[in-house]
Order: sequence, then C-alpha cells, then structure tokens
Amino acid sequence: MNHCNVENKKLINRVNRISGQVNALKKRLESETEHLHQDPYEVIRQLTAIRGAVNGMINSYVEHFAKGHLVKEIREANDESEAMAQMDMLVEIMKSFGK
Repeated sequence: MNHCNVENKKLINRVNRISGQVNALKKRLESETEHLHQDPYEVIRQLTAIRGAVNGMINSYVEHFAKGHLVKEIREANDESEAMAQMDMLVEIMKSFGK
C-alpha cells in the first residue's frame, strides 16, 4: 500500500467520525423536543466539536494535497505562470476557508 492510499484511508476515517458526530447531534435534536430538561449547552458543544473536526479535516487534506500533488504539478508545469496558477487556486480556497 503506498503513501497516498494510507493518507486517503486516514481521511476516510475522519469523514466517518465526523459523520458519526453529525448523526449523534441529529438524534439529540430529534429527541430534544421530548426531553426539554437536557443541557442546552450540549448542542453548542457538539456543534463546536463538529466544526473543529471539519477544520482539522480541511487542514489534513490541504497538507496531503500540497505535499503529494501540488508539488508534483508545480515541478511538471511547463512554465512559471502555470505553477503560479496552481498556487493561486490553493490560496483562494484557503482564503474562503478562513471566512
């Protein structure tokens, strides 16, 4: 198994954990109408945990992409403008992530 497959497996595992967190939150919200005495801050904690997990996933994926693919694409670019276009695309995506 090569490095890329190992990284993809890690990313898939992260997605599965995030999915589990989202499903747990959904169940909690569905049952909350029946259990109004539940801790109201728990939903906020769960949302924050999901956001943290998604942010971590984004960071891991960007690192994986940059080290494994972007470097190769830049090296193989026919000219500097092609390489800069690749970098600009990544920078634009990261700017939107920060909003």
